[in-house]
Amino acid sequence: MTQAVTLLLGVHAHQPVGNFPEVIEDAHQRCYKPFIETLHAYPDFRFAAHFSGWLLDWLRERHPADMALLAEMVARGQVELFSSGDTEPVLAAIPQRDRVGQLRTLNDKLAVWTGVTPTGAWLTERVWESSVVPALAETGIRYVTVDDYHFFCTGKAADELDGFFSTEEDGTRLDLFPISEALRYRLPFSPAHEVIGYLENLADQGHAAAIYFDDIEKFGIWPETYDWVYNRGWLKALIEGVLASPKIRTATYADFHAHDTTRGIVYLPTTSYSEMN
Repeated sequence: MTQAVTLLLGVHAHQPVGNFPEVIEDAHQRCYKPFIETLHAYPDFRFAAHFSGWLLDWLRERHPADMALLAEMVARGQVELFSSGDTEPVLAAIPQRDRVGQLRTLNDKLAVWTGVTPTGAWLTERVWESSVVPALAETGIRYVTVDDYHFFCTGKAADELDGFFSTEEDGTRLDLFPISEALRYRLPFSPAHEVIGYLENLADQGHAAAIYFDDIEKFGIWPETYDWVYNRGWLKALIEGVLASPKIRTATYADFHAHDTTRGIVYLPTTSYSEMN
C-alpha cells in the first residue's frame, strides 16, 4: 500500500513597516481574512503561518475577531505559527545582538498571545548565511525553511528533498526544510485537481513530504487571484481534495520534525532564491 505523502503547507504574511493603512486593510479584506476564515472551517487541515511582528500587532488591534480565529486554530493544533525577526529584517545583514533581540521579541509576542513558543522561523527573503545559526538556536528555533535552490547549489537533487536536513555553525545545530519550487509555482495557479494529482504522484513515488512555504498574498492579492482562490472556490477545492485523498496527509512542521529524522548533514552556501540572487 502506498504511504501517504505529508503536505507541509506554510504561508508568510508581511507588509513593509509603515505601509499605508488602506493598503494593509485591502490586503486583509482580500487575503488574510478570507484565507483564515476558509481554513478555520477545516480543522483537520494542518498548516503553518508566519505573520511579521508589526503586521500581527496591526491586525490584532484593528481586526481582533479575525485574529482570534487564528489563535483558536493554534490552540486546537491546526496551525503552527513561525517566528522571525519582529520587523522582518534580513537576519544575515544585522549584528548578532540585533538578531537575538528581533527573534526574542516575536517569540515572546507569539508565546504570550497563544501560549505556544515557536520552534520554527521564516527567513526574510529566504536569505541564508550560516552565521545566523547561533542566534536562531539561542532563541529556541530548531528549524527554518529555505528554497530547494539552496540545496541544488550543494549538488542535491530534487528527489532527495522530501524532508529536513541538518547544518551547524561552530557546533550549534539547526535543521533546514527545503521549499519546493515546483509546489510554489503550482499553488495557487494550477487547478486544484492537478495539484492533488501532483501530490498523489509524489506519494506513489515514495516521497515522505511535499514542502511549501510562500507569500500568502498570492492567495488573493496577486492579479485575479481573489476571484480564483475564493469566488471560484480554488482554496476549498484544494483543502477538500487533500482531506479526501488517502495518499495525502497534512501536518505542521513541528509535528513532522518531532516524528521524522534528519536526511543528513548539509552546508549551504550564502544565497537566496534564484530571482533574489
